[in-house]
Amino acid sequence: MKLEDALLKLREQGVRLTPQRQEVLRVLIEDADKEEHFSAEEIWRRVQRRYASVSFDTIYRTLRLLTRCGLASELDFSDGCRRFEFAGNGHHHHLVCLKCGRAEELPLCPEECLARVQVERPGFKVTGHAFEIYGYCQRCQ
Repeated sequence: MKLEDALLKLREQGVRLTPQRQEVLRVLIEDADKEEHFSAEEIWRRVQRRYASVSFDTIYRTLRLLTRCGLASELDFSDGCRRFEFAGNGHHHHLVCLKCGRAEELPLCPEECLARVQVERPGFKVTGHAFEIYGYCQRCQ
């Protein structure tokens, strides 16, 4: 998904497109190809390069808004830091290195597990899920 497509999706949902919001989205989309996952503070620093007066609170509220609109995902790699990534390029999961913290995208999904949940807990409505595999990357082994 391109920036223009993401902005259109936001417009369709009635979201006001401030320059700062557009810049947060641009940062997430540009870094989606690099498989990087940034904290809100790292995104704030990147946005400050173009909008020096932008507050951290604005960035955090924007990330929450983008998450609610389905354009960002909030990730928890068990390192005490919440991270964010662009969610408009399809569903995936992560391999997370316990030593260096690098997270590599994993393009598969434990669909059998999700199907089993539906069978064993038919009254539970699944609205989303997360799946991370923890271990050590080749560099850190």
